[in-house]
Amino acid sequence: MPEPGHQNPARWHVNAWSLRTKVAVVLLLPAAVALVLGGLRVQSQLDEASRLSAIRDQMTMLGDAVALTNLVSDEMVAATPPGGPDLETLQKAVDERAASVQRRAVTTGLPAELSGILSEATGQLSELRRQAASPNRNPTNETAGYLDVVNGLSELAPGIVGTAGDDDLERPARAVTYLLRLRGILAIEEIVLRFSTGSTPVDAGTGQRSAAEEQLLSEQIRRDLPPADVAAFDRATATAQDRRDTYQAAFVGAGTITPATLLPGLESESQGLADLATKLVGNLGDTVSARTNQARSEALRDAAIVLGALLAALAIALIVARSLLAPVRVLRSAALRAAHHRLPETVERVRLGERVDWRTIEPVPVRTEEEIGQLARAFDDMHQQAVRLAGEQAELRRQVSEMFTTLSRRSQSLVELQLEVIETLESDEQDPKRLEGLFRLDHLATRLRRNGENLQVLAGGTPARRGQGPVTVVELLRAATSEVNDYTRISLGHAPNGSVRGSAAADVVHILAELLENATRYSSPERKVVLTADRGSDGGLLIEVVDAGLGMAPDDLAAANQRLAASDDVGPETTRRMGLFVVSRLAARHGVTVRLRPTYEGAKQSGITASVHVPATLVIADGTPQVPAVPRIPAAPQAPAALVAPAAPSPPIAPVAKIVAPEPLGTGHNWFVPLTPVTSPVAEPVIDVPTTRTTAAGLPMRKPGARVLPIPAREPAAARVGFRDPESIRSNLARHYDGVRAARQRTQTESEAQEGS
Repeated sequence: MPEPGHQNPARWHVNAWSLRTKVAVVLLLPAAVALVLGGLRVQSQLDEASRLSAIRDQMTMLGDAVALTNLVSDEMVAATPPGGPDLETLQKAVDERAASVQRRAVTTGLPAELSGILSEATGQLSELRRQAASPNRNPTNETAGYLDVVNGLSELAPGIVGTAGDDDLERPARAVTYLLRLRGILAIEEIVLRFSTGSTPVDAGTGQRSAAEEQLLSEQIRRDLPPADVAAFDRATATAQDRRDTYQAAFVGAGTITPATLLPGLESESQGLADLATKLVGNLGDTVSARTNQARSEALRDAAIVLGALLAALAIALIVARSLLAPVRVLRSAALRAAHHRLPETVERVRLGERVDWRTIEPVPVRTEEEIGQLARAFDDMHQQAVRLAGEQAELRRQVSEMFTTLSRRSQSLVELQLEVIETLESDEQDPKRLEGLFRLDHLATRLRRNGENLQVLAGGTPARRGQGPVTVVELLRAATSEVNDYTRISLGHAPNGSVRGSAAADVVHILAELLENATRYSSPERKVVLTADRGSDGGLLIEVVDAGLGMAPDDLAAANQRLAASDDVGPETTRRMGLFVVSRLAARHGVTVRLRPTYEGAKQSGITASVHVPATLVIADGTPQVPAVPRIPAAPQAPAALVAPAAPSPPIAPVAKIVAPEPLGTGHNWFVPLTPVTSPVAEPVIDVPTTRTTAAGLPMRKPGARVLPIPAREPAAARVGFRDPESIRSNLARHYDGVRAARQRTQTESEAQEGS
């Protein structure tokens, strides 16, 4: 009984066919294809027979065309001044033969290209006759024109036979062409000999040139003539060598030309060539007729063979198919069940951590020993190996993840200890240059810690985060900036009031640090990278990293956004694009959205803007007071290099010519406060810094920890959050600032005292 709501497919639909019907269709389809291909083969042979039949019909027209060419050669001789007595008779015969050729060309379906050659030749012949009737006739031009007509008509033979595509037919046809052209050359020699007088001797140069061309055409004819006709050609051209010798002797002055001795042989050779051309055309017609009959016979024979073979093959295939239906049906059912249910379920159990013994996989119930049975056993092996491979891969992933996590945790512990040592050295160091080096080491250690966290993210773990208190937006941006190598190129923009919950603050800093690292790496060194933030309409936090670099192609940009949104498993692309992978993983943990877009649409160097949206659930509105950003003021020329751009975890504050004391912010510190420059060229101290003694350069030397205002005790390094402690940054920069200001004040006082004295 069909299930309620289930509609049975129509009887003609493939889903309604039985397995036997489908196998029958599968067997009949190749048979039908073979039948079609065999039919095409037979049809091709029938087409070949039809094409040869058309050529056979056109061969009758070709015989008339050869006779017409010979008549044109005779007319050329008779038309040359002073002209022959039978010129009118020849012209009438030429016209009758030309009309016959044109009628046969129409009835036999001569191709348009060959019809054009025929029409052009007859038209040129009429023009030559018109020019011969004018008083200003040019015999040389007339002779060349007649020769063009002969050459044009000689192209009909290879043009007609060439449609057969048979080299055995094309070679005799080319021989006919060369025979007709040689006949025209002999006509020119006959003109030279026949119409020379005692006062006009024979032109030996013209005769020699004609003889040379005759020799060249003779060689081509011998190559294309059938072997049985070569002897006839040699007999027809027996006197050619004597004429060439006579022309050569007369040309060099060693003899004279006597037309009466050369004309009989020349006329005999011309007639022999004409007869040989006519014979070749007749032989071609007979060959084409035989080929036509043979093609038709082969077509009928192949049709019978193809039909009989198909019927026999179909009968055998149906018999064998009956023995295959049952095991194929069983194998198909078992394979579908394993592919759609058993194997996916087993793999999912393995992925969830369950240990499955691959040897317990149930085999396919096909016990035959022929190929179907062997296929069933092979499928069982594949099924077992797939389960085994899934278990090994799951175990390998667990081991690799544990290894990565262990290595990362050990490295991070060492980095944390290194940071403690470096910060201890920073707090006791007085020399600006050495302090600068310590800042660089501090910065490198911070980057090492971030790389260790990346390794934990790759392994599927979560980096250890301590200190769960909220972090202000300003401190969030500064902490991200401090972890970038080229931090001096980062310009901090607007930062709203509010804080980010401690559970997500460290990961957001990590995300921003990776995006800033990419922005500084793939943009020009002289370009700034802007880091700005603002509150969204939904109460969340929108942070943007803006660069003006080369940008990305649209396809690459779409692929990068897809990776950021997918948070896929670790694969071959992870090592090449680890930053994007880590960003996508960290963003997915907290519901943070990261998207990339062009900074300037349509520009050659559009740059990339990375937008990071922190949801409102992670943002505390005005939860902690905002610490305003310190304005950047150009450094004085006398400032040491270490103070102008130190490689510290946070951008330093450049000293100014005159600083006035600010009002306290109520946070217990007054290191990061608004600074107001004044126009007085004389700097005055505003904070009384207790000193013990000064160096030779005028820098104060203080006791470690001596401050203007008390500083709350810092948390130990083990209790800090996952990014740089702001208190440590303030302390380091304050020491820089106080020392430089006191040194300048002392130096300026001594300088004024010397000027006064």
